[in-house]
Amino acid sequence: MASARTRLVAGVAAWAAALGAALVVGLTAVGAIGAGLLGPGQQPLTPAEVDARLASAEPAAPVDTPAAVPPADPVATPEVIATAGGTVLARCTGGTPEVVSAVPAQGFRVQTEDDDGGPRIRFRSGGTRFEVNLRCADGRPVADVRTDD
Repeated sequence: MASARTRLVAGVAAWAAALGAALVVGLTAVGAIGAGLLGPGQQPLTPAEVDARLASAEPAAPVDTPAAVPPADPVATPEVIATAGGTVLARCTGGTPEVVSAVPAQGFRVQTEDDDGGPRIRFRSGGTRFEVNLRCADGRPVADVRTDD
């Protein structure tokens, strides 16, 4: 039994020695990096040196900044039109409806057309169809939704 205890004590001692050696190597490496591997390196400036350098620096040349130009055609905020077949994101630009995106609901597919009456979006799944016709009223998109089952 003494031999097992001796091995345990020797193992713990070896582990502690390895831990101590790793600690010494790590601290030495951190110290070397902090001191600089190739010499002392550049030292930080004192507050007095910073003030002196700032006082002797030449002022920067003024920069010409162009006046802010408002956008020529403000972009309308898109609005969400939701149906059971999918979702349409639309906006009105200059009184004309515009489809930003059309995302079908799960199990549906989407088809988008533009004709003289405005954009038309169809969501289809089997025999079910949702048709969304867009127009503008007071600068906002309005949807006429028809369903065929």
